[in-house]
Amino acid sequence: MRGNNRSLRSSLVMAETITIVLPLLILIFVMQARIGEILKSNVETEMQREIETADQMLNMMMERYDSVLSDFCTDEDLVVLVQQINNKRDVLDANSNQIRRQLKRLCNRNEEVEGVTLVTAGGQKYFYDRVSASSMDSTWAGHLVKPDMDGGVHFHGGVSLDQSEDGSGHLLQIARKIVDYRDIHRDLGTVILSFDQEVLWEAIPSKPESRLYICEGDQIIASENREEIGKKISEISTSGISVLSTDNAVTGWRLYDYYSMREFSRLISHQTTLMMVMTLGFLIEGSIAVYLIFKPIFLQVKQIESAMIDVEKGDFSVRVPSNGKLPREVVMIVSGFNKMVEKTGDLIEKLKTSAEEQRNAELSAMEAQIDPHFLYNTLDTINWKAIERDEYEISGMVCALADILRYSIRNPGGLVSIGQELYWLSQYTMLQKERIEQPLEVETDVPEELKGCQIHKMLLQPFVENAIKHGGYQKEGVCRLTIRIRRIEDQIYIMIRDNGKGIPKETLRILNDPTKRMEGHVGIYNVRKRLELYYGEDATCYFESRPDIGTTVHLFVKAIRGEEKTDEDCSSGR
Repeated sequence: MRGNNRSLRSSLVMAETITIVLPLLILIFVMQARIGEILKSNVETEMQREIETADQMLNMMMERYDSVLSDFCTDEDLVVLVQQINNKRDVLDANSNQIRRQLKRLCNRNEEVEGVTLVTAGGQKYFYDRVSASSMDSTWAGHLVKPDMDGGVHFHGGVSLDQSEDGSGHLLQIARKIVDYRDIHRDLGTVILSFDQEVLWEAIPSKPESRLYICEGDQIIASENREEIGKKISEISTSGISVLSTDNAVTGWRLYDYYSMREFSRLISHQTTLMMVMTLGFLIEGSIAVYLIFKPIFLQVKQIESAMIDVEKGDFSVRVPSNGKLPREVVMIVSGFNKMVEKTGDLIEKLKTSAEEQRNAELSAMEAQIDPHFLYNTLDTINWKAIERDEYEISGMVCALADILRYSIRNPGGLVSIGQELYWLSQYTMLQKERIEQPLEVETDVPEELKGCQIHKMLLQPFVENAIKHGGYQKEGVCRLTIRIRRIEDQIYIMIRDNGKGIPKETLRILNDPTKRMEGHVGIYNVRKRLELYYGEDATCYFESRPDIGTTVHLFVKAIRGEEKTDEDCSSGR
């Protein structure tokens, strides 16, 4: 009984896992995915905002430097000086000295500018180096090359210089052509303004988790980390990094924002840990609640299980104590179990008593048993005595009685063909004709193809006996009995009709009630029980009766096709 089936407790644990833990895990997974998307979206938004701010600040600075340089390159005095130098009219280098002073003045007015270089159309170079504070001595300013310029302004980066003994600077340049508005197509020369890339990071805000790079092509020309300047941007590791880039419309340089995802990963890990702790807390709390709620039920079920084991061993005196505080269904189960055990015990006691009585009856029957062959031989002797005295009517009655005895004793309750049952009924009604004081006519209407079908033996006799006994005796004249058999789908329909005085309504109501038993109609009650035993729900029996017209019995049983019978089989009970 106990086997290897799961206990109620394990089933509840599994149910809790399926109904609580799995949904929570799915919820955590979905929430984590959603939180991850939100955080990633926030990071992307932050990066976009950061790189847009950097781009705007770079534009502002470059436009400011370009404005300063533009004013310088269009200054009338500078234009005249450069024209005279290009025309070889620099007496005693007066024009050159004047240009150097203007370059120095431009550099000193703008603190971020590290140097200015002017290259004339004739190739002469003039410069001022802020670091060396000299217009004559510089490691870099005098070596700048005039850039190829398509437009009016050119931006360049990547120049490196030794600013001091403890480090080096990385310069960015803005170049403009000197413009004479009287002839704007004439090439007078180019001015290159240089400034340290570090001034950009004083204006461009940055965060600890991000790194900004300004590249010219693939080369880094500006970075907060000096050691990375000059490297290729493709050489910078992107492990655990999210990268966003944009082109600067003013300079043509490209800005890169390298954003560390460590904080993002830390937040995700924190959220995951928090969710798992919450889930574990819910699980523990739920398990404790389930245990406290179901503990009395577990104990009650355990008591029922123990009682069932005792019942299996044959102890029907066991009872399960009921706890009225438990749910109504559990109380009903306990009550039902106790009633079932009590009724089962009573039934077993009755069965024991009935078995004992049956054994005693069988013993009594065996003691009083008369050998059937003795009865057959005795009836056969009486038959021959009647024939010797020419009492053929008596002989026929004796033979009919012998057939009836033989038919009823051999395999009682077994299946016989409808033909055999009708033959036996003819023998039975023949004897009844001799017994009653009025004529008896029996009409049978049975198709030949149905005589081979099988029904249970002596199923119709109680109805025939009842019709003769309660119908024919109560009416003057001929007693008529009609037996009609038809097949309706998978059922055999049997109708037995008499022409008696009918049955009172109250008696008819009792006869049609399968649960009622009426004295004088025990045979009908017994045949109902036999129908239930033989056919179950496949059999139906009910009565119809009309005063002074007669009574009709309607019987429906399941059609059972037997082996093919000869005419002799279906018309003889022997």
